[in-house]
Amino acid sequence: MSTDFAERKMEVNDLSFDGIVHCLNEVIGKIDDPRSVSNATKYSLREAILGAFAAFFMQNESFLEYQRQLNSRCGRDNAQSLFGL
Repeated sequence: MSTDFAERKMEVNDLSFDGIVHCLNEVIGKIDDPRSVSNATKYSLREAILGAFAAFFMQNESFLEYQRQLNSRCGRDNAQSLFGL
């Protein structure tokens, strides 16, 4: 029984960060990638969508620079740890 994102009813436990990312991953998995396969297709649709979500979630002026600094200090960044990118 599959439902569209607009029809999916979120439960209270879905409102946790993990619940939201899980829901987002479910929806992304149902999207057909309209791009043709080529050497220029470096990132998956999942990575592109989660990357955009992460930028809004982190609310940082320069998301990429923040991730680079975090990676150099900790060896890992939020995009990797939280979103699996």
